Amino acid sequence: MDNRKYKDGVSRNYSSKQNCEESEKSGGIEALETEIEQLKRGLEEEKNRHLRTHADFDNYRKRMEREAEVKKILAKKEILLDLLYFSDYFEQARKHVQDPDAARGIEIMARQFNELLYKHGVRTIKCLGEPFNPEEHEGIGYVATGDCPEGCVAEEVYPGYKLGDTLLKPAQVMVARDPEE
Repeated sequence: MDNRKYKDGVSRNYSSKQNCEESEKSGGIEALETEIEQLKRGLEEEKNRHLRTHADFDNYRKRMEREAEVKKILAKKEILLDLLYFSDYFEQARKHVQDPDAARGIEIMARQFNELLYKHGVRTIKCLGEPFNPEEHEGIGYVATGDCPEGCVAEEVYPGYKLGDTLLKPAQVMVARDPEE
């Protein structure tokens, strides 16, 4: 040990004091390192919580947008479905009117009405000669014919309509069957 006497007359034992200070420093350093590790873990947890919250909010926003779009389509579908019956009424009126000028007037109104429906995304379902599809066609009977393969649509009684991929009104059709049966 190194004992020296200084001006103030106090002798100091450096090696034991140094050891004590080093011990205090290493204990303090260990405590600080532990605290730093805890803070890092806490920061990582908060970062993950923030990312999850952000993802949850993004999913919520997307779900709300989808639901709003579905509500918009359903409201539009309801109105268009009511209007589609007028298209059928125009067709029936045209068939029953005897006066050619009146029939031509009804035909013009029907065409303008159908153009309006087309403008709003309504499309007719192509069905003549197509295989019967219960998701798009409403079969109202059979017709014996050799002009069309069995199980296919031989006659369209009322047209069907779609708004995009959404069925508004199924086509009412007569399905072909073998004339020999």
